[in-house]
Amino acid sequence: MFSALLNQEMSVRSCSLTADSYGGQSVSHSTIYTGRPCRINVLSAAEQLILSREGMVASHKFFCDADMTITNSYELVVGSTVYPVVDVRNYDEGSHHLTILTRRVE
Repeated sequence: MFSALLNQEMSVRSCSLTADSYGGQSVSHSTIYTGRPCRINVLSAAEQLILSREGMVASHKFFCDADMTITNSYELVVGSTVYPVVDVRNYDEGSHHLTILTRRVE
């Protein structure tokens, strides 16, 4: 039943900083999961305010199956839009689904 609500697909990638030969840094990406079903909701102003009180800046909430390991160092990619992960929640540790808070990068 829950799977029927997942109406989009996302890829999950990790990001890491690498030192370059000029003393700077570059970001490298490594795709971990591809074509995973998800649902995306835009956070309301009230939800964003509550999260800001917790010290988080988030704009979107993703829902997906709980069969993945996702951390705050990952990014979710839908089409050409990148969403850095802000927080991952597995409510009640029930492993039914993950709720992932993200912010959209333009």
